Amino acid sequence: MNFDDRPTGERLPQALPSSTGSERRADEQQRPWAQPTPSPPNQATEPSSLPELLPLHPAPPSTSVSTVLALKTPTQTKDAEHPTDGSFPRRPTPGAPTRDAVEAVGQAAVLQRAFINNGEQVGTKYVYEQTLDSHAPISPEYLAVVREVYAEPHGEDRVARSPFKQALEALRAAGSVLVINRPPNSSRTFTAYALLAHLLYDGVISEVRPLSFGGSKHFPTRRLPHDQHCGYLLELPPDEDDFAVDESFGGNLTKLDERLQRRDCRLIVLTQPEQWRRISHGAPDSIAPQLGTVSPCDIAERWLLGQEPDFPTEEWLDHQDIKPLLTGQAPTDVLNLVYLMLEEHRAAQSAAAVASAPDSALRHQRDSSPRRTFEEQVANVAAAHSNWEEALYTWHEPGGRSRTSFERNFLLAAAVLRGDPVGHVYARAARLTEQLDSVEVQVDGQREPGVIAMTRAIGARRKEDGTLTFTRPHWDDAVIEYFWNDRPLARTTFLKWLAQAPVLDTNTSREALEIIGRDGRLALAERVGQFALRWAVRHRRQTPLERIVEEWYKHGAAKELWPLAVELLDSAAIHAVSAPYIHSMLLAWSRRSQPHLQKAVVEVCTGAFGRRHTAKALRRLRNVAAQGHPDVIDTLREAVRVLWEDATVRQMLFGYVVDWCKSDTTSQTVGHRTFTALALDFPPEAAGLPPLLQAVIEGNADEEDAFRPTVQGLVTGWRTLLRQAAGPTGERDLDKAVFTWLDAALEHHELKYVVFDSLRQAVNVSGTEGPILRETLRTSAQWWVQGQDRPYAVEKEDLKRELSALLDQDLIARRNQPLASQPSTPGAPSDEPQGDAEVDAA
Repeated sequence: MNFDDRPTGERLPQALPSSTGSERRADEQQRPWAQPTPSPPNQATEPSSLPELLPLHPAPPSTSVSTVLALKTPTQTKDAEHPTDGSFPRRPTPGAPTRDAVEAVGQAAVLQRAFINNGEQVGTKYVYEQTLDSHAPISPEYLAVVREVYAEPHGEDRVARSPFKQALEALRAAGSVLVINRPPNSSRTFTAYALLAHLLYDGVISEVRPLSFGGSKHFPTRRLPHDQHCGYLLELPPDEDDFAVDESFGGNLTKLDERLQRRDCRLIVLTQPEQWRRISHGAPDSIAPQLGTVSPCDIAERWLLGQEPDFPTEEWLDHQDIKPLLTGQAPTDVLNLVYLMLEEHRAAQSAAAVASAPDSALRHQRDSSPRRTFEEQVANVAAAHSNWEEALYTWHEPGGRSRTSFERNFLLAAAVLRGDPVGHVYARAARLTEQLDSVEVQVDGQREPGVIAMTRAIGARRKEDGTLTFTRPHWDDAVIEYFWNDRPLARTTFLKWLAQAPVLDTNTSREALEIIGRDGRLALAERVGQFALRWAVRHRRQTPLERIVEEWYKHGAAKELWPLAVELLDSAAIHAVSAPYIHSMLLAWSRRSQPHLQKAVVEVCTGAFGRRHTAKALRRLRNVAAQGHPDVIDTLREAVRVLWEDATVRQMLFGYVVDWCKSDTTSQTVGHRTFTALALDFPPEAAGLPPLLQAVIEGNADEEDAFRPTVQGLVTGWRTLLRQAAGPTGERDLDKAVFTWLDAALEHHELKYVVFDSLRQAVNVSGTEGPILRETLRTSAQWWVQGQDRPYAVEKEDLKRELSALLDQDLIARRNQPLASQPSTPGAPSDEPQGDAEVDAA
């Protein structure tokens, strides 16, 4: 794959101009569909300067990086929201982004750079920790970064206007729709934001928002928000399992265009080639144009200058050892190389500043870090880019002898445990040697080489605080990768040692009088988790992450390592570099019976992944619930509450809950807990109606996503709760639910029919179970009238009597029925209706 189709030595100008739209001809007719001149398809190239990444949303005031971003004063905000010229409100367009903002976006885009500095890269964490509300507007500061660093792709004819600019001009027309049809990890999201960033900067739109596709297979026109002058980005969910976007999507885009045009909005749709071929029937031919190719050299230059305006790009990018590293590289690899060059350049500048200080001689003697020449900087970048493989081979196999096992393992342990006291590294290297080679290493005496000898053997430097450091950039990461590639049969043992590294030796080697505190172990856990994640994603192997999850689950799900494991998976599940593989891995884990894997899946579905990919999370929870493992039931209940917040999946979610209540294997476990989660207030002290009753009221609204639970489904759930009568003593979920629903019937007259009808049908069964269920309901209702901490009220007594009279009527009617017309068992079809039937609750 080769992007660099420019003449040799051709450079972009040092300045980074932004498009102002002045190139558009005054007499150019605007059309709602993007119609640039098609260029020949080339799936081997990437149309952008960056892989897909998580956009920044508005950051909390406490976030340090947010303080350097452009902020609006209250007066500016007021003026923007209430203009005096009669035009629509315009958000102030931000100026050039700060270097910190550019670096924050870039660091987050490269998974391999995340949490590299003991988890303390503020810029990276700033991007990772953004709120994932799919309806929140995209930060103007983020879009300013996109506009600044985006390297524009070009078509075959570099003299003609580029397809990218043609797409941008077509999007200026109100109601325009553009489809970017590319595989994941091909910079399609970043390209979309680049287009929208230009529209925002030029004042064509006032805001950029992502759209949630929802849990349905359709995207109806009424799903579009009512906002004016917005640019929307809609990512179609990939086809998966029993879910696929409906084939009518392409034909319905014309309807979307009409509604967008009325509100002066624009829409960009992200899809994949195979999916688009299936759903594109009826769509305009020019709606999904080829956007051209981009040079890796252009990508590198834009990002380098965006972070260091004075960076000597020509000297670096034209160097004979750097050019081959850029040729044919994907944007992610280019960005990795960018950060290697930036690190070497900044290190050289720092060394120059130290050398000019009055105490430079003393610092040089103490730090042993001489200033490197430019050629040495380039050599370090090239070597780090290849993971120092040649240098590491030379170290492992020096002329005339071979390194001892303890020396090799000390180097490996120092690379993994960077930042830990050398005594701890020494002890853990001995344990690694024992596990890999099944030989005992005695490090508490003087038989083995000591710390000083081992430190010099691996070429490390022992700092004043007792920690080890390497002078070569990214040498520690390269050491781990060298071992992984060099010793494939030792990977399983190494992974077990790696996963246990933050768990064991919580007080370190007491003999060394070096204590590893909680913060040190958490930092180590982050490094271990990131290594496992990189290798799992890169090699499409679940084993590294499985081992981490298993060992940290054994340590205790209530302890600090387990939340780190969940956060690691959750972050990876929403990061475009890793998301495709992590999504498939979570799907596979959801079908397996190991409780640690199932708990991990459920908790990830409860987190950012569940909020961002609700429909996917729901399908994974369905698989977990089918197992009914007791260790994950409570977590599953929390996940149901989280997913319920997405109105588009409520019908599907309620159908699953009802199915779990029907199943003999899950009725009193998963079914009982999940139905209770929707039948009760959350949190318990919260005011208002429980989710199911709130849905009954909201279901009257004339909205396409509005969902109203069926009485049949409510009956199935209530029958599951009523069967809890033989369960544990004390206050039960059943009593809490009865109290809550009768309170609602008393306070909201429109709910009384739904409440009474659900409870009546739930106990109206034949056989020996009927009297038990009726007596259970009557008892709970009596406690509701007057019980512990529940004062008596005449209105409550009257409501209970009304319900009791209806139960008696049902009992008499059942007894008057001919026996042949009565179902023989509670499980007969008439008593177990479908929870997702198209029947309203009233």
